[in-house]
Amino acid sequence: MDRPRPEGPKPLSPVEKISLASRESRRVSLIFILILAVLFVASTGFTRFNPLAAFLAQSEFWNFILADFVPPFMGKWAALGRAVMQTLYMAVAATGISSVISLGLSLLGSRAAVRSPALNGLIRGFASILRNIPDLVWAFILVAAFGIGTAVGVLALIIATTGQLTRFFIETLDEAAEETMEPLLASGAAVPQVMAQAILPAALPGFIAWILYSVELNIRASTILGMVGAGGIGLLLMGYIKQYNYAAASTAIVAVALIVIGVNLLTDFLQKIILR
Repeated sequence: MDRPRPEGPKPLSPVEKISLASRESRRVSLIFILILAVLFVASTGFTRFNPLAAFLAQSEFWNFILADFVPPFMGKWAALGRAVMQTLYMAVAATGISSVISLGLSLLGSRAAVRSPALNGLIRGFASILRNIPDLVWAFILVAAFGIGTAVGVLALIIATTGQLTRFFIETLDEAAEETMEPLLASGAAVPQVMAQAILPAALPGFIAWILYSVELNIRASTILGMVGAGGIGLLLMGYIKQYNYAAASTAIVAVALIVIGVNLLTDFLQKIILR
């Protein structure tokens, strides 16, 4: 006589199925989505922006692009090459100078290096002011003060990048000091010794990563700054647009895209080599 086979696990009913998200999480998500929808409607009403009208007007935009910007044509390749090199020089020079300044400021702003809450707060506040004012605003101020030129663009990038890197370096130093600072001080080491032999070497990979990232950001920013008179390929691009030479402007835009993609690939490659 065959024995009855044990039955397998019964399938869960819809009520018994385990939910991937709790009821509270789903309720919070729904409230957040509703708040975003209300803010979107209020913003479009306040700015008088009609998304449907913008969508329907895309045909005019694409007609303009296809008729005037395509195909790209450049008659002065030498001028384009000089503008590209100016943009690269602006980004690299600004990042290099900002890195040196930011390293000194970050040592004063880090609680691990200088245990002075007043000085730490002053440096952090100064960096926040520099970082939160867009580099385009700095460019407008400097162009009004000194006139157009690549030097103005470099100065604007230095000011903005110094604020960013100072903040990033301070966070990197504090993070590197969390696990090593107190044990080494307890063993009798002095703060300068701990900083030079433990914290700075541990923070160096983070510094390099932030510097490479800043170079990439400054390539993009220098293009925008050039359009307000700060030199580089942005100045050349704005000149072509004002002359209604859209084919040459299209070539400059393609050059900007290629520069950004190339620098992005280069920084990724360097990070893999240096930080592995």
